[in-house]
Amino acid sequence: MTSDDAAQPCPMPNAHRRLMDCHAQWHRLHEVYFDPHEFRLTLNSLVPNLRNVTWLLQKQKAQLAGFEEWYPRFQQNSGSSEIMRWVVKSRNRITKEADLELLSELQVIWHQDWLKRTIGTSSKYPPRMSIREIVSEVMRIYRPPFGTMTVKRRWVDRALPTWELLDATSEAYSRLEGLLAEGHSVAGVPVCDLEAHDRECVTSALRASGTRLRCMLDAKDDLEANFDLVDGVEIESTSLTIERDEDLLAESVERYGGRLILPAGDPISAVPGFMASARLLMEKDGQHATFTFLYRGDALLHMGGLIFDSQSSKILAFEKLASEMKAANADGILVIAESWFALPTERERELETIFFPARDRLDRKEALTVYAATRDGRTAGMISMVMRDDAGRAICAEPVEMDDPVANTLAPILRMWAEMDSTTD
Repeated sequence: MTSDDAAQPCPMPNAHRRLMDCHAQWHRLHEVYFDPHEFRLTLNSLVPNLRNVTWLLQKQKAQLAGFEEWYPRFQQNSGSSEIMRWVVKSRNRITKEADLELLSELQVIWHQDWLKRTIGTSSKYPPRMSIREIVSEVMRIYRPPFGTMTVKRRWVDRALPTWELLDATSEAYSRLEGLLAEGHSVAGVPVCDLEAHDRECVTSALRASGTRLRCMLDAKDDLEANFDLVDGVEIESTSLTIERDEDLLAESVERYGGRLILPAGDPISAVPGFMASARLLMEKDGQHATFTFLYRGDALLHMGGLIFDSQSSKILAFEKLASEMKAANADGILVIAESWFALPTERERELETIFFPARDRLDRKEALTVYAATRDGRTAGMISMVMRDDAGRAICAEPVEMDDPVANTLAPILRMWAEMDSTTD
């Protein structure tokens, strides 16, 4: 929906208001995360409200256009969803039996490098301890010698042990949002007139994709802390959402000679087109940031940029990206990046290992890379070596296909997909 769409009367006001209530309650659940009593109370309100959204829809079904088509599809998909089954059962438990059986966990993840990751879970730290206090204690007792460490506080329900509860309720919300968005679309009401809540992000806007709200993804960042184990300092990585802006796009087209494009198709087929645009940008500006494009099939879900100042923060940035892709149910990714390139030495080839990464080599070369992968195992990638003239201007060589397009940076994403596939199986 766009700002040009005129608001119309909501076709399902009771269910829609209840969904907006759930959005506000989710943020309240996040706010009281470290207060066990308030967390339990808020969860006991949120879960039944999630379930009530569909009940309120059903009560109005006679007045809803196409209800007998789009609602049964949702029911069928919900039957195969672990989360939606949990919502139904949990609502019954809360209202008829007892509270959910909440377990407070601490998850410690040690990233040695891109490919080596160790996860440990403990429940010995009191829920009221702040994440910073927990980190200090973990560092004092268990501090590994190198790499990065991530410490996460997790509330889980014994009946849903593989899901953290903010994640679980956010996933349920996104599915219900997609359902109401479809109902609005069939009714011919892309924008309805329901008033927003006091909380700025709680509006009547609905996204047809049903992917997680950005405010929910961002809110979870303060439930964890990341530390560089060599320097002993906290590290952060930053991801930026890039919104499509037609005016800015027009300016970019003019700046880069009318040849800057956003290729259509899935990420694999889009690699050559993105490489052509990346070379134009590199030669014009002399540098290229790291951009990521998330897909579901041929549909581009999200454009973003990653900012990091060290190898440790780069690993964390892609780990966070993997979590966001899982939340968005993205099955494809494309990455554009300026990077260092170096061939392995003869000794490294013999031992089939890498002693020194390209960034630390004296013989390193500058390169522009575009690479992509999909959940079904397809990969593609191109590399263009970058030279500099006497004035320091970038000159991009003709791109060639990469022998091994799955870079280390995609290891967290591939791991995430594998875990999702094993859970589905």
